[in-house]
Amino acid sequence: MLKALPGVFCAGEMLDWEAPTGGYLLTACFASGRRAAEGALGWLASK
Repeated sequence: MLKALPGVFCAGEMLDWEAPTGGYLLTACFASGRRAAEGALGWLASK
């Protein structure tokens, strides 16, 4: 969650077509998406 904007969660990866990491950018997108969803669910449950 963004500290300056409570309730706004971010996920994803920067666009870098020349990245040497291969498919890891997709993995980072999925992993950060899952973590953002878990954070959002936890934040909603606490309200």
